[in-house]
Amino acid sequence: MSSDGMNRPPAPVVAAVVIYALFAAVLLISAVLIAITGAPALALLGLVALLPGSVALGLWQGNRGARVGAIMFGIPSLVVPIVMLLLLAAPESSRAWFTPDERDEFEFVDEDGDDEDGERVAGRG
Repeated sequence: MSSDGMNRPPAPVVAAVVIYALFAAVLLISAVLIAITGAPALALLGLVALLPGSVALGLWQGNRGARVGAIMFGIPSLVVPIVMLLLLAAPESSRAWFTPDERDEFEFVDEDGDDEDGERVAGRG
């Protein structure tokens, strides 16, 4: 994936972010409505909205833990993990979003200036 393409997540990741962000928004709006109607103790359930909200933010930033969290978050149901696997684990663009570039790891170290093959690979001893 080019460096320009790594600035913004690919479409499957954006779809997963939208799903989790909408879920967080619904939970938060429900908590506000519960608080307005006069049950402030139940409004604390709005804190539950932090979990899908943080998963959405982590997916947007390319956090691998958020990808695992997105897949595992919906385990009580069967549909959510399958959808998240299809969005976050199946497409190559999604896998590339969550894998850091190892650009320098495989470049040859050219210490003496001649382009010979007998040189070591950086980071590989």
